[in-house]
Amino acid sequence: MVRLEGTVADDLRLAAAADIARQFESHVVGLFLNIVPPPLPADPEGAGIAQTALLVEEARAAGDKIAKLVTARLAQLGTLVEIRRFDIFADEIAGVCAREARSADTFVALRPNSVPEDPEHIVENVLFGSGRHLFLVPPGERRKTSFENVLVAWNGSREAARALAEAMPYLKTAETVTLCVVDDKPRVNAATLLSVDVKKHLEHHGIDAAIHHIASRNRDVAATLVAEAGRRKADLIVMGGYGHSRLREWLLGGVTFELLREAPVPLLVAH
Repeated sequence: MVRLEGTVADDLRLAAAADIARQFESHVVGLFLNIVPPPLPADPEGAGIAQTALLVEEARAAGDKIAKLVTARLAQLGTLVEIRRFDIFADEIAGVCAREARSADTFVALRPNSVPEDPEHIVENVLFGSGRHLFLVPPGERRKTSFENVLVAWNGSREAARALAEAMPYLKTAETVTLCVVDDKPRVNAATLLSVDVKKHLEHHGIDAAIHHIASRNRDVAATLVAEAGRRKADLIVMGGYGHSRLREWLLGGVTFELLREAPVPLLVAH
């Protein structure tokens, strides 16, 4: 699934979706969310209701034009495609994205805050509310998405295990897979010991993964992972999405927060 809006940001999203579709012979679902204005305050003469109806009608007409554009662009992928359109209020966007993502294997988006179209709350809602993984594309020039060298950020947590399970199709196509264990100093710990069992688990699936234990740079795990991904020329970083609920708002954990903003290559994130 890929969210489309008829903007230049669609180029990056569609490029990644097209590469994934070719790699896995995928069916691609384009999600078009057309924003309609909220109701105006009611008044005794009913002018607010009439004005609201007019604004909604104009928004739907504008949405019809964009829908034709995104449908045509989606059809150019050369694979099975589907377009889903919803005319909704702006505050419903994140919830609809999370709901619709549940019927897909992955939700393709740009890294949050890299463009206004993919704000952080959308990524957080899909990550924590869909039960599916996100494939997050870095901003910049359109590039070919590859899965030859995959780096898995492993710390033995439930979230890391979920991300590893979601990433299995990608790992099976990779030439090299590295389980990267980051700690404040090189030592044998629970994550390292568990990574040996995970390596065996991957071998059962025909995946030959290497374990690499590295010390974090000044205890900055995110920076260490970014540097390691660059050193290994990784095409994809697999990681768990960490967070907790506070007053019904999802707050991303520190490492997740930093990688969502700094990773130079696509991220596969799952919770």
